[in-house]
Amino acid sequence: MNHHSNRPLAPLPINVRPRLGETTIHYVQRLARANHLKPSYLLSILTMPSNTKTDRVKLDRLATLSGRTTDVLKNTLADTAPARPTRVYIHTKATIRIEQTASSKARSHGFNIVGQIKEDARRNKGTLRQIADKWGLPRWLIRRILSPHFPERTSARSTLSERLYSQLVGYHEQGKTAYQAWHDLFDNQDTWVPVSSLQQRFRLLDLERRTARMDQ
Repeated sequence: MNHHSNRPLAPLPINVRPRLGETTIHYVQRLARANHLKPSYLLSILTMPSNTKTDRVKLDRLATLSGRTTDVLKNTLADTAPARPTRVYIHTKATIRIEQTASSKARSHGFNIVGQIKEDARRNKGTLRQIADKWGLPRWLIRRILSPHFPERTSARSTLSERLYSQLVGYHEQGKTAYQAWHDLFDNQDTWVPVSSLQQRFRLLDLERRTARMDQ
């Protein structure tokens, strides 16, 4: 696909609005499906010239293809801020009040409500209204929480789910490579797992298989 790298980019025919708080990868998936493209194909264009299977999308290329400005993407998508050790936004009296309001009024209570709401938006790709309805909170409050600049005390991201682990074992037993598993998950299962993580998991499964054979 490298022959595309020198072509000037133009907005895709079907415009897709980014949802506040969703990840860049989820937005790429929605943009690709709306325009009848494989997500992996669109991702390869957005990561050129490296053309790697990572989530390091070039924001200027995404802005052009989506018909949005880079500022809109930075203020909407959850993971577009520069990666740096100090990427921790400081709580103010206003943000603390918002966090306390969300914790007291949310339909589901528990630790780290802000982190849970942010993770809900990152994983489930719901609209602002759907997320607000699920948590029983007003949309203005959800909009403030889902801002990429609203501080998050602790990430609510979970480890590998049992369902996904079973899928990876199935791929491995079928003799698929980590790259083949990545393509199926990303293009057909609407699931994002970095190739490096899949390669590490497949190496562990290889080791388990060799150990089991030695014990027989």
